[in-house]
Amino acid sequence: MCGIIGYAGSRPCAHGVLLSGLKALEYRGYDSSGIASFQCGQIEIIKAKGKISELEKKIKDKPESFCGIAHTRWATHGEPNEINAHPHRVEGVTLVHNGIIENAAALKKAYEQRGIVFKSETDSEVACACLAILYRSEKNKLKVLREAAKILKGSYAFAIMFEDEEGVIYGMRKDSPLILGIGEEGNFLASDLSAFIRFTRNYATIDEDQIVRITNQEIECYDSDLNRVDVQVQKSEMDISTIEKGGYDSFLLKEIHEEGRVVMDTIHHYMKNSLQELSKTMIDLKKYHCIYFVACGSAYHAGVLAKNLIEKYARIRCECEVASEFRYNSPILDEKTLVICISQSGETADTLAAIRMVNKMGVDSCAIVNVKGSSLEKEAKYVLPTLAGVEISVATTKAYCAQVAVCCLLALNSCMDRLSSLQLHTIEKQLQKIDMYIDKLISDTNLDGFVASIMNKKNVFFIGRGIDYALSMEGALKLKEITYIQAVAYPAGELKHGTISLIEEDTPVMVLISDEKLVDKSISNMKEVKARGARILLVIREDLYHESIEADEVIFLPKVSEFLQGIVSIVPYQLLAHHLAAKMGCDIDQPKNLAKSVTVE
Repeated sequence: MCGIIGYAGSRPCAHGVLLSGLKALEYRGYDSSGIASFQCGQIEIIKAKGKISELEKKIKDKPESFCGIAHTRWATHGEPNEINAHPHRVEGVTLVHNGIIENAAALKKAYEQRGIVFKSETDSEVACACLAILYRSEKNKLKVLREAAKILKGSYAFAIMFEDEEGVIYGMRKDSPLILGIGEEGNFLASDLSAFIRFTRNYATIDEDQIVRITNQEIECYDSDLNRVDVQVQKSEMDISTIEKGGYDSFLLKEIHEEGRVVMDTIHHYMKNSLQELSKTMIDLKKYHCIYFVACGSAYHAGVLAKNLIEKYARIRCECEVASEFRYNSPILDEKTLVICISQSGETADTLAAIRMVNKMGVDSCAIVNVKGSSLEKEAKYVLPTLAGVEISVATTKAYCAQVAVCCLLALNSCMDRLSSLQLHTIEKQLQKIDMYIDKLISDTNLDGFVASIMNKKNVFFIGRGIDYALSMEGALKLKEITYIQAVAYPAGELKHGTISLIEEDTPVMVLISDEKLVDKSISNMKEVKARGARILLVIREDLYHESIEADEVIFLPKVSEFLQGIVSIVPYQLLAHHLAAKMGCDIDQPKNLAKSVTVE
């Protein structure tokens, strides 16, 4: 959710390095930022509300440093302002924090009785006070961190500096990501690889409850019993161009244009030529009586689509639940159940909590995840990776398409014995050129009429049936994420059960039709809202359209197998959200109140 970057180097360039890291982490969403650095044996803190450019103005005339930590904050405890921004300092301890300290209120009362005067409303300052109080009596910093881990409840990733140990940064994590960067002229601690990829490709993951100590020359790693453990250095294949716009106006637009390649990369990971290859790379769903898809946001919508396809073609019972509800709904799970958790980051707090519950119950788990080395990947029994690469824009596009691609392949593998050889051959041919379908949609789709129809409207309704409803949910989410227009998706037949009362003259209604078996019913629902004055914005498979359909604006989709339709049908909705947000002057890549990776419950 928030961003952390720490640097201990051999040259006085920490401010430049840290600011570069913060800018690379902007995509995670934030409302304030700050830097703490060593200055002649003391730690100086500079913070600013708003964009990183505000922090940059404050720090430009400050002397450089060899070592520092920095942070972008997304407010959870306390309003977004300079006081609540990180870093926080209590006595000789300074830290930045991602996560939530659940027992902060009780600890704060106890620490106030011990003389701590709190300046902020944050739980992070309470965590800093915990370390400071422990350090009063125990001068071994590793033991202090180990004891703090026993006291602090919740989730955290900390980067910590002690004023009496210049040039050294400590780190520890629980349920929130933190990784190491190993460079030639210094070492890094960050919440995300992108924060230091400009300086080094060498990195190492930090396991749960481990403590690290970094200097400009050395990295030490300790387990929860303070035994020294080896750091397993890996080399990242991340392309620096993925964290640059490359001539596009926004990362969102760039990532939409990357979808064809991303989907092909993901498909080729599981099969090169024949669908028969899937039997070796996919999970055999037939051994399960029930499959649960558990996810949040866009990943949940991918799960709804997967449920629809698997139940329809493989005839295996599926459930799809929002991760934040799953644990509290007392799900009925047994040895014949598979729980598939979907997450771009692999660090989504509610999804992680769900898979941990499932693992404790001894139920099989699977992760569809985009980030190698993430917590979800490590904890799942089975892993189905998506190959979307780094996604910078907060609103997901290419990562969602990659998730849908994996779900479609999973569904295909589960029902190939139910499909004819002609069907399989047709799907194989379409899979090999799915990128061409996507690229053509991106280049040919004219959205001017759609944009004009929605501009200045308060509400937009999205309707569809079957997988078109799952895609309508994602389309509505994209629109409200980056334009802030209230957009709601409904199964097309459900509108008349109450919601149709909201339809009035010129209300935009987005209609998606790709299923030939449901086309007549969908058109009937479309006529119902048209009769009440709605403006119909129709996205329809090209072979299903006829001139008698009364739509105000039309976009045509290519005819592909239903297994692949979800990959291509979403593209116009993604482009619509982008074009409308651009026309409205919205911050496309960093919409207000949102964060890329939600690492708190």
